[in-house]
Amino acid sequence: MNNQKKKILAAAGVTAVVVSSCGKYEDGPNFSLLSKKSRVVGTWDMKTLTDSQTGATDNFCQNGAYCVEITMDKDNKLTQKISDGSYSYTYTGTWDFNDDKTQLIWTTPSYTTSYEIKRLTNKELWLDDDITATDGEIYKLETK
Repeated sequence: MNNQKKKILAAAGVTAVVVSSCGKYEDGPNFSLLSKKSRVVGTWDMKTLTDSQTGATDNFCQNGAYCVEITMDKDNKLTQKISDGSYSYTYTGTWDFNDDKTQLIWTTPSYTTSYEIKRLTNKELWLDDDITATDGEIYKLETK
């Protein structure tokens, strides 16, 4: 195989990777070289919760008040730590994507819930609970 054909094949391979990662989520990113799983895996702090009907926003973990930390590891283990100054508790379970990777499914001994992924970067994760709840809230998380 000559060098020209090798360059064309290499360019086609890179294009396939980029195109397969394009535009799945409403709020982006438009493309990423990182897999969806590698972007989800990590420890996340909940920053805000916005009611999609009223626009009212609650901020989390300001001055130590009501903090939510969510860890999703590469083996699909889920840990949610919730604290509010005088108390804290931890939920454990599993996480996974639905078939087309547009939703995150969290399962604990107490519940299973699905969230529509609105944005997924390696630093931001926006989730919409409108799939399972009638109030439609958007959770915005950032990596630790």
